[in-house]
Amino acid sequence: MNLICNGTALEVTVAGSGEPVLIIHGFTGSALAMKSLADRLPGRRIVPDLIGHGRSESPVSLTAYNLDAVSQQLSSLLEQLNATPTAIVGYSMGGRVALNFAVNHPEKVRSLTLIGASPGIANDSDRLDRRDADNKLAASISDLGVKAFIESWVDMPMWESLRNKLTATQWQESIAERQTNHPLGLANSLRASGTGNMNPLHEALRTLKVPTLLLVGDKDQKFLQIAHDMSTALPNASIQVIADSGHATHLEQPDATATAIIEQLSCS
Repeated sequence: MNLICNGTALEVTVAGSGEPVLIIHGFTGSALAMKSLADRLPGRRIVPDLIGHGRSESPVSLTAYNLDAVSQQLSSLLEQLNATPTAIVGYSMGGRVALNFAVNHPEKVRSLTLIGASPGIANDSDRLDRRDADNKLAASISDLGVKAFIESWVDMPMWESLRNKLTATQWQESIAERQTNHPLGLANSLRASGTGNMNPLHEALRTLKVPTLLLVGDKDQKFLQIAHDMSTALPNASIQVIADSGHATHLEQPDATATAIIEQLSCS
């Protein structure tokens, strides 16, 4: 279904019944990329295409893409579906979206599960460097075209583990799914809600009291460290490391990832 959420048209898939679970995909993904995980989870699964992704709107203005605006869109979505408070599962960029939403709307969150997520970049100089990199990457989408950009994106080292786990057919299907995204939507997502353009949430983590599960693959060294750092700041957090997995645990080890999330849902 397509809903107007705080002025932005979002495509959303809803399945099942019971307690609501909002499932948020990562950059270059869509609801389709989260289907195998959603199918393994109980409850009323709400899986939107974020702004600029999938079949949701890709407006020209950057204003609607910043994380606070995305939080307002998701808040409107949940209100229209009468789905609060909700458990939230967010992967990578979707994890940053989930964190930002929980900080802005704590009363609407029952629990958080963050897969390979970060609270942003605390160091000002590092954040500015990442912002420049994100903006250059966004510009490359127009220069290369979305097909070539995605091929370049998935060639990054962080996807090596996933590429090795999937069959050749599955890997090509994954690339094809990503390539259906709108080039302007992807570029604007990087420009407005990339890690370099995100207000860091490190201090806000200390105020976030909802039960939070940090899921991370044992091969995802960067995000292992980030998860450990986050766990010391979050008042009610636990870490679960998924064996034989890189960044995308829900795709590399879907059963283990789902089992961990189901346990989190049962305790929240």
